[in-house]
Amino acid sequence: MNKPTLIVSLLIVVATLILMGTTYAYFTAIATSNEQVVESGTLQLTYLTGKDISLDNVFPSEESEAGVHQFTVENTGSLDAAYYLYLTNITLQKDGEDTQSSNLKWKLYSANESYGTSEEIASGDFGERNNTIELDTDVGITSGTKQYYVLKVWLQETGSVQNWDQGLDFSAQVEATTEKKNITKTLVGTMKEEAVMDNIASTYVTSSTGIDFSQISSDTNGKGLYILSSTVNDQYPIMYYRGAVENNNVKFANFCWKIVRTTETGGVKLIYNGQPDNNGQCTNKTGASTMLPISNQAFNDQNNDNTYVGYMYGSSNSNSYEDTHQNTNNSNIKTVIDEWYSQNLVTATNKLEDTVWCNDRSIAQDDDYPGTGIGTEITAYSTMYRLSINSSPSLNCINENDRFTVSEKNGNGDLTYPIALLTADEIAYAGAVYKNNNTSYYLYNNDNFWTLSPNSFVGNRTNAFDVNANGSFNGNTVINPHGVRPAISLKAGTTAISGDGTATNPYVIE
Repeated sequence: MNKPTLIVSLLIVVATLILMGTTYAYFTAIATSNEQVVESGTLQLTYLTGKDISLDNVFPSEESEAGVHQFTVENTGSLDAAYYLYLTNITLQKDGEDTQSSNLKWKLYSANESYGTSEEIASGDFGERNNTIELDTDVGITSGTKQYYVLKVWLQETGSVQNWDQGLDFSAQVEATTEKKNITKTLVGTMKEEAVMDNIASTYVTSSTGIDFSQISSDTNGKGLYILSSTVNDQYPIMYYRGAVENNNVKFANFCWKIVRTTETGGVKLIYNGQPDNNGQCTNKTGASTMLPISNQAFNDQNNDNTYVGYMYGSSNSNSYEDTHQNTNNSNIKTVIDEWYSQNLVTATNKLEDTVWCNDRSIAQDDDYPGTGIGTEITAYSTMYRLSINSSPSLNCINENDRFTVSEKNGNGDLTYPIALLTADEIAYAGAVYKNNNTSYYLYNNDNFWTLSPNSFVGNRTNAFDVNANGSFNGNTVINPHGVRPAISLKAGTTAISGDGTATNPYVIE
């Protein structure tokens, strides 16, 4: 008995992408002369022409100027069939290095035999690096019929600077198969399926202007995963968890963690949340169980000079800001965290990214705080003004000296290991407010723990931000003993081998 065949014919149209009157890129296909045959169950999938696609040196445009790829699926067999359409073997690069772009869009349309589009089937982007993309699923096709498609790919013009994703090079292959592929998503890809913008009304945000950071998280002011609106067009839009979420649990290196946010380089930032129980679960975590067993640590051993707001610090009684805030000496809290890392996480270092940890020592001066961060001058640091007065958290880190990293490539290069603490701004995004109680957000643990953020020097004492047992944050003298909840960041492209993010079934990272 003859086996039915499914024939995929690819017809290519060359299109030009134009920006300000200049031709930059072509969307083309590279034909192959050899017939390609794939056995799939009782069907024989035969590719009579090339299935390769390429998009070179692409610059921003609108969909009307997209590259167009046209192809036909034909069932020449005697039986009805069903198939799946994929983009496979995807390569997306910038200057020869793998990258991703949420601005590089694709749309699949059904078409007639003249390839006039009739209906949009699916759309998406290439924000998942080189992962296979499912274009259409479980498509029925009767014996002896053809189905026509138009696939468009273009770099969306965002209206803002797009230097980072101009000049992208892209290639892929269209594939039809009767067998559904098991597509592995990155942890970020899994997360972003539920993300919503933070500057609009949504299921748990009633205000039309989005989240109000002067108010704590709640069922009306943020509960879930949000996209930081100011980063939506960036190469790696930042997403952060807020409120009483229950699906951001991770098990990594035999410890429990909570996902806090994604990073500017596509990583996933985690905060320590204790050890798994005998069943491998991360449940019932409060108080000391969420912190290092060596908790109740001072941030610094002294508090009589501005220098001691530093995660690393310079010289007391100095005459200049630079000498005061040099990264010469390790703080007590850094020494504690580094020692724990050296004993517990060194073997996992290759899975962590060297993200920026911001110990923001920039100055905010006014009549009440006229100092410049030197010696015993009454000084307010910028995070204090951002969060206590303006209720406006930020992930920007102004001073390179405050951008703590292992490598000098993206920061000061003064860290020994890629680990530190969350900032008070990150705590604010999660749902806390300066001096306002909040016992129903995922970072609340009914105990006190340190952040990385300086607060002030006033009343002859040095203050850093901590999170209080009532869930608020405030300034506290750096010599007070508090809990330690270190933070790390998984590399971009990290995948979970199992789990759904709940405490009883956390994402498991090998």
